[in-house]
Amino acid sequence: MANIEGVLTGIDIVDIERFKKVLDASGKVFLERVFLESELSDIHPEHLAGIFAAKEAVKKAFGITDDIWKKIEVRKRSSRKPEIVLSVDLELEIISTDVSISHDGGNAIAVFVALIGSNQNEK
Repeated sequence: MANIEGVLTGIDIVDIERFKKVLDASGKVFLERVFLESELSDIHPEHLAGIFAAKEAVKKAFGITDDIWKKIEVRKRSSRKPEIVLSVDLELEIISTDVSISHDGGNAIAVFVALIGSNQNEK
């Protein structure tokens, strides 16, 4: 069984109107660089801003500065709760993750939490 080493958290907030302006200016180029096909089933700016905030929160939690947008997928479980699926090797033992996305007052916000483990035996 893994020992718990720590908890990583990340948070991001996106101004939906400013995000919409980026979408209008960059359009398809921006969408193809940041979002996976599975994330584009709803292209309303508030929905995409929430997904973008979630991806940013993940990057912040893990201290990632690289352009790995498409290696972070935001999916919906059958309960409609979002979840994060990573396709990048972070050389960490990720025990579990959770993400929450909300929209209010012209903003989208996301919080990401990862429980990190260690396989090292205590001496």
